Amino acid sequence: VSTQSTGYTLIKETPPSNRTFPDKETLLNDVLGDEEDLKPHLTIEKIKLNFGKWSKNGDPMEPVIFYDKHGTISTAQMYNQCSMFVPLSWSQQHLQFFCKSEDSTILERTRQKVLEWIEKSEFPVSPHPKDSP
Repeated sequence: VSTQSTGYTLIKETPPSNRTFPDKETLLNDVLGDEEDLKPHLTIEKIKLNFGKWSKNGDPMEPVIFYDKHGTISTAQMYNQCSMFVPLSWSQQHLQFFCKSEDSTILERTRQKVLEWIEKSEFPVSPHPKDSP
């Protein structure tokens, strides 16, 4: 997949994660290892997502009051039901890896290094039902 605006090729993106990634220079070194010649050809973009306002305990759903259809407050029951449909973390980020080169050899070498790094980084698998086989 190529992006039209930049001319870069999207190699891969990581799954959303609640981990904190290091700065881009450190990431480049981690991903490429000793293959310094690939460094000018790889760019990494961090995508940050924040799904809500944090409460004092770190849970944005905590201050929400839930009512059933009769107007009765049912906070605990509704909280448990709603938490099945919300992200595991309210603040996530993931990485997108782009190759700046159109040379097929460089593109393939860069893709291989990125795939190896993602595989060894062991991103957690989401336990949400829609993601299950």
